[in-house]
Amino acid sequence: MSYYKRFGIIIGTPLWRRYIRRQYEQGVIDLLQLGYKPHFERKGFTCLLCGVGNEVTADEYIGFVLRKNPDARIWIIDLGEEQIIAVKKMVKSKYKGEDIIVKQVNALDLEKIVKLVSIDWIETDAVWEFFDYKSLKQLLDVWKKILKADGFVTTSATSYGGWWGRMVDQFKIWIGKKWLKVRVYSHERAKLHKLIRDSDYEFCERSTLMPYFRRYSMILR
Repeated sequence: MSYYKRFGIIIGTPLWRRYIRRQYEQGVIDLLQLGYKPHFERKGFTCLLCGVGNEVTADEYIGFVLRKNPDARIWIIDLGEEQIIAVKKMVKSKYKGEDIIVKQVNALDLEKIVKLVSIDWIETDAVWEFFDYKSLKQLLDVWKKILKADGFVTTSATSYGGWWGRMVDQFKIWIGKKWLKVRVYSHERAKLHKLIRDSDYEFCERSTLMPYFRRYSMILR
């Protein structure tokens, strides 16, 4: 069974829809802690879902954006072929006529297909786990290039701050390897925060029901 089908068992459920919708709402609210108000209503608003998972996530994201700006341009990317095929099919069926671009691409190559300084909002959920520290720094730098000066990022990430979290991290890596058949990486929370700051982002962090799993809202300095 492929990663798309295995992970779809989790993210294809009604519970996942409620979770992801809440994450979008809360991520935007948390930007206020940085003294920032998102400009969803602006003409030409353009956003990016960086790593889609499956068509359920894409559907929730598109719906969230279009409720705020019916004329928004929406980019959706992922490295997985099955995910992209499923999302394209869903978009063609449900959102025909909307300005939605779906591409199969490595996130580190985004600047090859997305115009620099053109994105208002980047959203992604639990994608940093697929990057080691070096490649995560590259990803944050790519995002910085395609974001508008007043753009913002919302995301979530796992990280550990003590021995218990480190044990959970190792279990995550094992699950990724044995069940999902993908490689994921461990991130120490203090190092992760330093990396974000060194990449010229300001951020606020929110705990979730699982202390090991954190939500981030970020803007460029």
